[in-house]
Amino acid sequence: MRQPDETDLEILRLLIEDGRRPYSEIAEHVGLTPPAVSDRVARLQELDIIQTFTLDVDRTKLQDRVPALLHLEVKPEAVERVFEHVSTLSETEHTFQQLDGSIVAHVNAPNQDVHSWFRAVLEVSDLVSYDIKPLAHYEWNTGIDPADFSLSCAVCDNAVTSDGETAQVGDEIKVFCCSSCQDLYEQRYESLQQGID
Repeated sequence: MRQPDETDLEILRLLIEDGRRPYSEIAEHVGLTPPAVSDRVARLQELDIIQTFTLDVDRTKLQDRVPALLHLEVKPEAVERVFEHVSTLSETEHTFQQLDGSIVAHVNAPNQDVHSWFRAVLEVSDLVSYDIKPLAHYEWNTGIDPADFSLSCAVCDNAVTSDGETAQVGDEIKVFCCSSCQDLYEQRYESLQQGID
C-alpha cells in the first residue's frame, strides 16, 4: 500500500476544518473525483491515520457548566486507576498523564461548588495534592503538518523533508526530496506523454 502524499495531507486538513465537508467539495479542492476522495479517506482509515470521525461539542452550551483544568498529583500506586477514572467521567474533555505520574484534565464541571463536585466524583485519598483552575478561554488545534507524514520521494524513495519539492504532474500531486528528482520525474513524464500522443 502506498504512503500518504500531499493530496492526502490536504484531504486531512479539509476534514479537520469540517468533518462533515462533502467529498464533492473536497474533490474540487484537491483536483480529484469524489469517488477518488472516498478511496483515499478509506485508505487513510485502513492506515489508522483517520481513526474516527467525531463531533466537537461545546458542553458549556448544553447546560450550566464551568470549564476547568485539573492538575492532580497522584500517589504512584494509584496513577493508572485515577487516570482511567478521570478519563471516563462524563465531564472530562481531555486527560493527560505526564511522565512524572501527575494527571492534567480539561473538564466541564457542573456550575456549582466545583470543589464539592470534584470530591464527590474522585477518591481524594489517592491524591497527594490537586489544583482546580477555572478556564477563561480554551481552543484545541488539531492542525496537520507535512512533517507529520514520512513522505517518500516519487523517484528515489528517500524521505522528503521540509526542503523537498511538491509538484502537480498530470492529475497527481507528487513529492520529491530535491529539485533534481523533480526534474527527472517531469522529464520522464513528458517523454511518456509524447510517446502516447
